[in-house]
Parts: sequence; C-alpha cells; structure tokens
Amino acid sequence: MDIREQHTQEELEEMFDEMLDETYPEFKIGYSTFYPSQILANCDPVLYGISVYEFANHLQEQEDEE
Repeated sequence: MDIREQHTQEELEEMFDEMLDETYPEFKIGYSTFYPSQILANCDPVLYGISVYEFANHLQEQEDEE
C-alpha cells in the first residue's frame, strides 16, 4: 500500500520532524532553543518539503521490501 495513502501529509511531516530532531542536536542561542526541524522548515522551506518527500519515499521503499 502506498505510504501516502496510509498517512496524511501532516503525519509524514511529524514523522520526519521526529527523525530529524532525534538525529541532530538542538541549537541554542541565548535563552532560546531551536530544533533542527524548526530551523530547516523556517530557513529553507523548499528544502524542507523536498526532504519530507524523500523521507516518505524512503518509508515506502522500506515497506515494499517487507
């Protein structure tokens, strides 16, 4: 089954954000803390969208192998 039929775009983004935030450390500036997913989504929304798309493709490949 297609991964995009199993999950909404918002769910895929949440899954991607969790993966990214678990992989890379938080970034602190003064008293503010930023998560990698926040930085990517806000600083380069085009790359963020591409990354979510590629993440979904990776999930689909994993599911197809099972």
